[in-house]
Amino acid sequence: MLIIIDARIPEEVKSVLSEIGLVYELKSEGIVYDSIKGHPDIFLFQMDELVILAPNAPLSLKEILKKERITFLRGKSKLSNKFPDTVFYNAVYTEHYLIHKKGLTDSCIIHEADKKEFIDVNQAYTRCNLLPLPDGSFITSDKSIEKALAEKGIEVHYFTSGDVLLEDQDHGFLGGCLGVLDHTIYMIGNLNFYKEGARLRQLFLSKNIKLVELYNGPLVDGGGLFFLSS
Repeated sequence: MLIIIDARIPEEVKSVLSEIGLVYELKSEGIVYDSIKGHPDIFLFQMDELVILAPNAPLSLKEILKKERITFLRGKSKLSNKFPDTVFYNAVYTEHYLIHKKGLTDSCIIHEADKKEFIDVNQAYTRCNLLPLPDGSFITSDKSIEKALAEKGIEVHYFTSGDVLLEDQDHGFLGGCLGVLDHTIYMIGNLNFYKEGARLRQLFLSKNIKLVELYNGPLVDGGGLFFLSS
């Protein structure tokens, strides 16, 4: 198991995750702006058995994917430090759907996921704001995403991101604090520090989803936690 994280997340989180698999600490300079320069959800897109990687992602990321025998393709769209050139890979993939802002998804993703129904949302930082749960429902921290999914008859639950931490920004996004492995959600932070923590905890309990809070502190947007198997 390869686990890709932002190199800047708390050391305690890294320590816990290292007991599950091999942790790769993502870092970059001069590719995208500083707040997101280590965020996995900016540099790669995860499908069932395939990763699509930005062509100008750090070389060490490509090397670790090769070393760990993770199947990946190079995307077509190069990242840069200004929107919208930061969102090409920030889409969400599920059993039935590909969810992103139309016109901003890397063409390689569109090709590989062509059998999925595309749901167009206004929020181009889709993966930052949206997490599929193991039962097929979703949680989101963006009202426009909530509306788009609800109009499709999809079960979706909105939670604020107002007190999620992100370096150099007023706040981060809820999806960036989370990763899913099987029926367990891993969280960078503790829900006791989150104003809607009790409601989110109850949602997970109602769905028999195990929650692992990786350190005893505020929620941190680290661009998600990516669990990859060869």
